[in-house]
Amino acid sequence: MFDTDVCRSLLFVPAGNARYLDSAIRGPADVLQIDLEDAIAPNGKADARASAAEDIQRISAAGRVGAVRVNTHPDLLEQDLEAAVTHATAALTIPKVDSADSLLSIDERVTALESDRGLQLGGIRLIAQIESAAGVLNAREIAQSTGRLAAMGIGMEDLATEIGGQVTENALYFPNMQILYAAREAGVVPIGYPGSIAVYDDPDTFRAWIQKAASLGFSGGFCIHPRQVDILNEGFTPKEEEIAAYRLLVEAAATYEHEGQGVFIHDGKMVDKPVVDRARQVLARWEKLQ
Repeated sequence: MFDTDVCRSLLFVPAGNARYLDSAIRGPADVLQIDLEDAIAPNGKADARASAAEDIQRISAAGRVGAVRVNTHPDLLEQDLEAAVTHATAALTIPKVDSADSLLSIDERVTALESDRGLQLGGIRLIAQIESAAGVLNAREIAQSTGRLAAMGIGMEDLATEIGGQVTENALYFPNMQILYAAREAGVVPIGYPGSIAVYDDPDTFRAWIQKAASLGFSGGFCIHPRQVDILNEGFTPKEEEIAAYRLLVEAAATYEHEGQGVFIHDGKMVDKPVVDRARQVLARWEKLQ
């Protein structure tokens, strides 16, 4: 099952590449995404699709969480869904999501396939990639379109191409924040960071992006190379010192609540309910990540 508290790193693996898949299964990525889209050349789509079900079964058999990124072109989507909707599939990654309607139509088709195949209805979650100006501006409607949606984030390279910009922190700030606020309002996991997914050989730069993303409120990021996974997992995991401080704060809150105080001073700062709630949320997520 796709656990929205454990999706710090979502690693793309080309369908049918046994060597890459072996490495990914041995590695620590939270979600392994078998890719039928950008990682596969047009003349290789059919062969990749034929391998997808076996790939996702291997991931599931290893006790890992597996997703499949499908093509959304009408000539390919139906065939990809036929191959990808299986008992071993935890999620489908949907690229180029422009509107709520486009996501809903896929949701309806997945529901039909689940029903036909005796699978749990709604068991396969959706991960939306927003890669156009229309998608960014429709982020709120997309986030609220279906309860099957688990996570959403931008596809920074495609988006930069459409808007005529570059993949820089300034250019990505608005679309990332649009997705962040829309996702949080809808209870969907925001995926993103202010840089390029293609950067895997500059760990210092990539780490700085992830630290910035975590401070803004993001929970995870897409990646294409194993070198990026550890940085994502570390950056989106609460630090030990943070956890220790939150534990002390929650303990203090329990004492003050027992005494009838809703606001109190702790470690030189005034603390009220929202601060305590955040501490409890972080502690709960940290426990799952352990």
